[in-house]
Amino acid sequence: MSRVAGLLVTLLLAAGCSESPPEASPPVPPQLAPADGYDAGVFTLGVLVDLSGPAAEADRAALAGAQAYWSGVDARGGIAGLYPVELSVQHLDADALGEWDVAALTYVSSAIDAADVTAELPLPVVPAVATLGGEDLDWVLTSAAPVELTTVALLDRFRASGPGATWCVIVDGSPLGRQVAAAAYAAGAARETVPAMLDLDVGEIEVLDLDASVFDVTDAVSDRQCRYVLVEAAEPGAIHVLERLPPNLTVARRSTLAAGIELPGHVELLIDPAPPWQTGRSAVMDAFAADWARFHADSAPDPRVRAGWLSQLRLHLLLEQAVAAGDVSRERLVALAGQVEPVDPDRNTLPGVPRIGMDISEPIGGGPLRTLRLYGRTDVAADELGLRQVLALDVTHLMEALRDRLSDVG
Repeated sequence: MSRVAGLLVTLLLAAGCSESPPEASPPVPPQLAPADGYDAGVFTLGVLVDLSGPAAEADRAALAGAQAYWSGVDARGGIAGLYPVELSVQHLDADALGEWDVAALTYVSSAIDAADVTAELPLPVVPAVATLGGEDLDWVLTSAAPVELTTVALLDRFRASGPGATWCVIVDGSPLGRQVAAAAYAAGAARETVPAMLDLDVGEIEVLDLDASVFDVTDAVSDRQCRYVLVEAAEPGAIHVLERLPPNLTVARRSTLAAGIELPGHVELLIDPAPPWQTGRSAVMDAFAADWARFHADSAPDPRVRAGWLSQLRLHLLLEQAVAAGDVSRERLVALAGQVEPVDPDRNTLPGVPRIGMDISEPIGGGPLRTLRLYGRTDVAADELGLRQVLALDVTHLMEALRDRLSDVG
């Protein structure tokens, strides 16, 4: 096993078992040769999280969801019912290091050279921004649809609703804001060089950067005669913008806000990373409710917490399968990542029990993203959050074209 493989994913199973186990003993997973970095039968996951930058509030909520997830796994006996999981939280300064994928890669490179972190598998909880570039990092084993893809899907929806209309994209300097702005510029590129699904130049795109200049939100969108507005900024700034937008606009927000915030009625689309989460709706959502109640009984979870919880399902599945096969090398996990079947979270159960699996859309790392599903607030009576599927897009042939357009814009 290479040093990198030993660093990123290593497992030393306890070899001590009785010389003559009784015939009725339960089956024991295949024993692995000793490897550096696996300590006393515990999986240690090195978590990257922004604790002080623009994404700090959302990342903390996502981290709480991930902690609740693995707390639930441990309560059920751990990986394969045998091995507990611990999280080692590492601060990610995305502002100082640039884009998220660069910052994360810097962390991994430094971890390779640090003997005291060889027990960790570096991966993000939920990256501040899940990007197309992040997909190229095959050690990122959690999953979320790339922000560029979801942004373009929203803008395309606007185009179909009002051809020729002007629409504004309001962002800040947070990692998510920067990526949304880049995707918006790519979406407005020349028609002859953009695939049909990205042919959005029938109207005018205005990108307003909250951090680049001082302007009055109401005046800015009125002066530009915007009919559609996409708001993507860190939570305090986003709330400020949403409260000041005129009511005669169609307003969308790609990411969720904290629970308890009253959204203006004209915020038509609130993207959420998973289907409705009513208790009793599915085994997955019931498990989420149980894990959160066990982990943080005195508070109600919000959509960002749930996003953190959901982000760990795919990694859990990979670890379960790898342990069952007796091979937890980095190469094995990456190979398994490309074999995860699309599943329906409304009916599937958790990893480690029959009908294992769960992914927010379809596997990204190691395999193609074929279908993008987005959920939004289109009917407040739909369920507790008013969320239902509003977009299901075939993106089989879109990914590379979008990469090319973003490269040209950059």
